[in-house]
Amino acid sequence: MICISDNAWFKLGLGEIIKNRTDRPYEVLFLTFQKARSTLGEIASNVPMTLVVDYVSADYSFLLLLLKLKRLNRYNNVLVVTKNERIVDITENILLDSAADCLIDSRESRQKLNDFLAKGSAGQIVSKSITNKTWAMIKKNEYLTHREIDMFPFIIAGKGNKEISREVDLSEKMVSIHRRNIYSKLHVGNLTGLYHYFTAGLKTH
Repeated sequence: MICISDNAWFKLGLGEIIKNRTDRPYEVLFLTFQKARSTLGEIASNVPMTLVVDYVSADYSFLLLLLKLKRLNRYNNVLVVTKNERIVDITENILLDSAADCLIDSRESRQKLNDFLAKGSAGQIVSKSITNKTWAMIKKNEYLTHREIDMFPFIIAGKGNKEISREVDLSEKMVSIHRRNIYSKLHVGNLTGLYHYFTAGLKTH
């Protein structure tokens, strides 16, 4: 397990939870955010690896790094502990939802972390309840294809087609087509319209 946090108390709390577990031993590598940026991509393991992130301040570039590592199947589970304040911004919310297998509100993190460690699989523990309702509805109703959902975090983060094509391993032309399809399905004309779509709430189609 790798824990990413700049908070000594968070690290201490996680350490205590792990120490008190008798069902499954965990070895933990603690990293600061600065250290994680330079080393996460280099850490390779032939066993499933869990990432626990104490996410307390806005950091789009770090969320995009997590998303990239997740796409490469570098880590088995990505668990993010955050505050409700962090999900108000639409872009940040969608990036968090896309990068994390499990999102936990920091106010209930101790019990949820304990459950996570007990079951060993983020998908069995908590739904992504702290996510934008419009985004959740879009995914639930399958307005977008799997590939379009895959690209969505990069688009809403303001990335250009060329950069997105490198991240999702598609030609720039295909990225452009998918972007147009997303805009068409959501009845918006550009990125500004996309932001407005989320802030105005789900429209009737």
